[in-house]
Amino acid sequence: MPKSIVRAEREVQTALSSVMRCAETDGTQRLCEVEAQLWTALLALGRAVLVLFLAHYVARPRAVVYRHGGQQYALDVKHPRSTELGTRFGKIPFTRPVGRRVGRASAACDLPVDRQLRSCGGFSLGTVLAVTRLCAQMAFSTARETFAQSHEWSPSSRTVLRMVDAVGSRARSFIEQCPAPEGDGEILFIQADGRGAPMINAAEHRRRRQPRRRRPGTQRSGRQARRRERPRARRTKGQKSKNAKVAVVGIIYTLRKTRRGVEGPINKRMVATFESHEALFIWLRREADKRGYGSKRTIFLGDGSDHLWRNQKKYFPDAEVCLDWYHVMEKLWIAGECLHPEGSAELRTWINAQTKWLRGGRVGQVLEELARAYAAVPKTGPGNKGRRKRLHNVLNFLTDQRHRLRYHRLRRDGLDIGTGAVEGAVRNLVGLRLDGPGMRWGRDRSELVLHLRCILLNGQWRDFAAYLARQHVPLAAAPAPARTHDAKPQKPQQLREAA
Repeated sequence: MPKSIVRAEREVQTALSSVMRCAETDGTQRLCEVEAQLWTALLALGRAVLVLFLAHYVARPRAVVYRHGGQQYALDVKHPRSTELGTRFGKIPFTRPVGRRVGRASAACDLPVDRQLRSCGGFSLGTVLAVTRLCAQMAFSTARETFAQSHEWSPSSRTVLRMVDAVGSRARSFIEQCPAPEGDGEILFIQADGRGAPMINAAEHRRRRQPRRRRPGTQRSGRQARRRERPRARRTKGQKSKNAKVAVVGIIYTLRKTRRGVEGPINKRMVATFESHEALFIWLRREADKRGYGSKRTIFLGDGSDHLWRNQKKYFPDAEVCLDWYHVMEKLWIAGECLHPEGSAELRTWINAQTKWLRGGRVGQVLEELARAYAAVPKTGPGNKGRRKRLHNVLNFLTDQRHRLRYHRLRRDGLDIGTGAVEGAVRNLVGLRLDGPGMRWGRDRSELVLHLRCILLNGQWRDFAAYLARQHVPLAAAPAPARTHDAKPQKPQQLREAA
């Protein structure tokens, strides 16, 4: 038996004895203290067992000469490679033979044991997946702290980014290859919406790449000096505080008719992208085809965005369309406040009448009432110009959307008329993770995190881990550089200041 295995077995016995000693007590220890000691001892036992496993694995007989990637290699057992392997229990020493190119000893070597173990750039796949899952749920720094709290170690910040890049690049291909879920209902619903996430622009990216000058005094005085050098102009009305790129989110689910009514939502799945509205709809159409689009009754729900309805006509022409009920109600409240005092009983009575007409399918009566109200407001007088403009906008909006106000038919069948499902998905998917205070994303990594959150919120992470276990997931040597996004073209003066 090799000496490495004998030594590893002794270390396992020593670690196991340490675990057993945690149960011995003199009556002065508290439960929390014993629990902390036991957890540390269990992690040490796990490391010792993994060292023993690797020693057995490396000692297995292998061909001295082998072929890989069309090249011939020979195992060099006299000059093995020794590194550390990051695992869920901590970092452990890892020594294994190296494959040298036959006839070209100076060429790039091969690590056959690493390939067989499918390690990920010096880390186990379980470690990479655990860190990546935390990064999909919370900020990268918080994810490292959370991982360290339970595992008593954590990878570096750059390594965390490399893990997210490697795992996130496989996320979309996993979602696209997933089959349709089982047990779907006979009515297919599709909803879409969007929300912006703050992106790093070109000027800020250039500033961050410049080396920081050492300033005299404290860090606080240095920050104050930088703010004086680059004062921020006060934002005027309409200017946004963040340089946002919109993430477009789509969800698909089904409803099932039963004796007691309509049941659902069933198998709600979401997909999202920062690329464009059309890119999302191409993806949505492929997912909808899996779920039976074309053979099932399909309802598409959306708000008043022209991008959504233009792509709906192109990619879901056979779907029944419906404008979000709450979006229409907001418009009616705007119109009602032009006619009656805010918070008055007359306003509530007017809104209730419009609501009853819309739910009863009398859309024409609502439009006639708005047209009559618009004509009744004088053209002159204090505030009349603004009231007439708001009433005119609401009237035109509802007139253009008249063919999508199908609330009577959908409510008669017990179906949804609001986009609450996708609005909740947008808040959960984008808002909670990608729209935090002080965040500035690069376009590529934000897309990867978005796809990872789709998998997480769809309840598919276990299947995703099994999907990655069947393939090799190498880590890049360095994190992918941030790609900037400028929502508005910068003025020459801003570019000069940034330089």
